[in-house]
Amino acid sequence: MTSYAGIFDLPVDMFDDLMSGLDYESLLSFRQTCRSAATLVPLARMVEIRQALRVRLVAEEHAEYQRRQLAYTNQRRWASVFPQTVQAAPPPQSPGIAGTNAPMNSLNNIHRNRIMRAERLNCYACLKCLPRECFVKGQVTGRRSLGHGEAGRRFCKACGVKKGIWDKGSVIKDGRRTWVVCRWCNSLRRVEAGSKEAGICSACLSMDQERSLDTEQQAAASADHQPSSSQLPVQHPAFTLPGSRATRCLRCWAINHTEVPVQSTGSHLCQSCKAAVGSS
Repeated sequence: MTSYAGIFDLPVDMFDDLMSGLDYESLLSFRQTCRSAATLVPLARMVEIRQALRVRLVAEEHAEYQRRQLAYTNQRRWASVFPQTVQAAPPPQSPGIAGTNAPMNSLNNIHRNRIMRAERLNCYACLKCLPRECFVKGQVTGRRSLGHGEAGRRFCKACGVKKGIWDKGSVIKDGRRTWVVCRWCNSLRRVEAGSKEAGICSACLSMDQERSLDTEQQAAASADHQPSSSQLPVQHPAFTLPGSRATRCLRCWAINHTEVPVQSTGSHLCQSCKAAVGSS
């Protein structure tokens, strides 16, 4: 009978050769599959790989920042010597008006030579290079912009929510927009001015308002269909048959224990005994 050897049956050196070709995310996903995978890929090795990846990303970002600074310096020198090469086109003048072209500030037009802002930045929480749209404005400007002092603390929106960097109910400013980590759906969404303190997004707030309105309508409908006290039928109290002689007919107690007195008339005799006593 043919036997099949799985990946966990391979020799350790061959397994290490296979794992060496995987990146950090793939190796992390493989380690989370089962206990055997976690044993073959120890946590110390994952920490070592993560640190090495972080160092490489920091070095790449620093190199990109230095390249941009050098390009900006060279372009600034070029613009000061040959301003006409980087000047914007002069505005059209009305015909018949003689005049010279107004001097243009050539240093403000360096962006025409493709020295632009970084469109992809590193997230040092998930260790990925992501588009600029994946970050809030506070994570890509100021001291956390490309190559600056706190760039190593930059994190994306997804890591801010999933990794618990932002607490639930936190209000996040993103330029002119305002986001909130919703307490109910645990996602980063738009928030209205009235629900900032509650820490609830606009979608969950509207759903809660609709639910409250439906509850009020159902309560009002049930109140309309409920009959008034004057329309309710009069219910007389039901008499039980307790096992006490004091509540039995005093005349036929020894004959029939099931007879009870007529309590509506206040008598201690049953109907038949009352009729017999009355006839005699």
